[in-house]
Amino acid sequence: MTTFATFSVVLLALCGSALADPAPPPAAPPPRTELLKIRFSLRDAGAPRDFQVSVSPDNPCATAFQKSQDREVELKACASRDAHLAIDWRVRSAAGEYHSTSSIPSEHGTTIELGSSPGPRLAVTVQ
Repeated sequence: MTTFATFSVVLLALCGSALADPAPPPAAPPPRTELLKIRFSLRDAGAPRDFQVSVSPDNPCATAFQKSQDREVELKACASRDAHLAIDWRVRSAAGEYHSTSSIPSEHGTTIELGSSPGPRLAVTVQ
């Protein structure tokens, strides 16, 4: 009987924590409060072009648009709550259209190059 009582106490001690309430899930990251400046540098068949937009908690999306005789460029950046930027961009010309979407970290100093080779390339810098 003493062995059974000892076994029961040891079993309860080992399994007691497994019967407790599970730990709460980790808290969501705090929303971004600062302004992010995003610099786009587009390189394709023509001369390189630079664009700058800003996103903030009040204006989480920003768009840059340029239309010339032979080319149309549309760039869009949207900040998310999980510290990423959604980038949606397209280049249209008489030869065709290139369209791409990506998600990149929205940390200051991040620079990422998007696109295909050969074809248009977009460097995105978070300032």
